[in-house]
Amino acid sequence: MDPQEIGAYLSQNPGVTHLCFVHCETTTGIVNPLHEIVEEARRRGVKTIIDGMSSFGALNIDLRERGPDVLVASSNKCIEGPPGVAFVIASRELLENAVQEPRSFVLDVRDQWLSLERTGEWRSTPPTHIVQATTMALKILHEEGIDARRLRYEKVRDNIVKELEGMVSPLLPPDLQSPVCVAFRAPSGIVDQAGFDELYRHLAAHNLYVYSKLHLATRSFRVGCIGEIQSSWIGRLGCAFRTYFRSGQARSETLMSGQEA
Repeated sequence: MDPQEIGAYLSQNPGVTHLCFVHCETTTGIVNPLHEIVEEARRRGVKTIIDGMSSFGALNIDLRERGPDVLVASSNKCIEGPPGVAFVIASRELLENAVQEPRSFVLDVRDQWLSLERTGEWRSTPPTHIVQATTMALKILHEEGIDARRLRYEKVRDNIVKELEGMVSPLLPPDLQSPVCVAFRAPSGIVDQAGFDELYRHLAAHNLYVYSKLHLATRSFRVGCIGEIQSSWIGRLGCAFRTYFRSGQARSETLMSGQEA
């Protein structure tokens, strides 16, 4: 996203009070310029809400004075914990000065915060095993460091791109690629979800799993780079791709699909 374009839109629409956007957009693997967009909004008195689900823990996000007003993330993804806990980092000003009654009990972040402040307890029964696992994941993240984790993911991404070179090419130029996942253009033999399903089943048969959906607008698919990915797994991924495409399997299955249609 273009920060200047967003700033111009906000100037032309003074009725806008809040701006919400995704930091790391995993459909294509792109990273949006968070701090530049937040600054455009701040100059115009617009509050910012950031979806940091796929970036928090791997990309540096300044949450001090010039950071976003609200950031939402969860215990999995780059924190490398189990899914099950979502959390919000918000300015105390917003929490303390809230005047509107919430329209949701489950998503009433302010009431949850007040309960923890008053009693040290959750409003309702928490998933204690998920909280304990997330606590350990955060401890490991602190020990590794966000920059080191980002570099580890970038190395995985670059090795995946190199391993699949000559068979598929990245959708984005290197300067826009996130370290979280990388999107590849589907080969000419894969034109729809049914065609990609054949490749997905081939990879699954080798105990290899990528994102299961083909993005039809860009005819691309995604490979995740986060977690404890071993270099041997990347080699196996490349081997599985080579056996699929170089054996003519993709072409024969595409033709068969066309005959059945």
